Amino acid sequence: MSRSKLIPATMAAIIALATAGAALAATGEQENTAEMSAILGAKTSLAEAIATAEKQTGGRAMRVDLEHKKGAYLYFVKTVSKDKVTEVFIDPASGKVTRTEDEGLIAKVFDTEDRSEFKNLAGSSVTLGSAVATAEHDTGGKAVDARFENEEGKMRYEVEVAKNNAIQKVVIDSASGKVLKVVTAEEGEHSED
Repeated sequence: MSRSKLIPATMAAIIALATAGAALAATGEQENTAEMSAILGAKTSLAEAIATAEKQTGGRAMRVDLEHKKGAYLYFVKTVSKDKVTEVFIDPASGKVTRTEDEGLIAKVFDTEDRSEFKNLAGSSVTLGSAVATAEHDTGGKAVDARFENEEGKMRYEVEVAKNNAIQKVVIDSASGKVLKVVTAEEGEHSED
């Protein structure tokens, strides 16, 4: 290909890639905005969804967030007990359990690190629900995501809270329930795990 044809072709490819990248970014931003709206407008809070899932399964909540499935948003709460992991899906509008899925025996699902994390979660005096309440109280926002994490050998809760179109990540000690740090993320940004 001659140089006179190569430069315009290269420029066209760069423009096409930039346009596609911008479209993907806009789509991701729209999904985050829709998810935030669903959470902030929900009649059922994250803490209430956690309590419902723990009551349903008899386990302890390890993670909660909002998932978009088949055109609707549902809270996804992962609970663990001595012998199984259960995923509980809850309607944010009604607070009712829509379905549960048992993952089976913990020995089949968890590796050594996860078993250790479960043991720490079971031994923690602070629950995910109380960590969510602490984060909401401390920031004045509404929790949108929460999970139990092993960060460098320290068991902590990470709770993302929405306030004034920004997300704050609140890290809470799982033993004491004290807020360890609050970090503000970029506008509309939150974890996708």
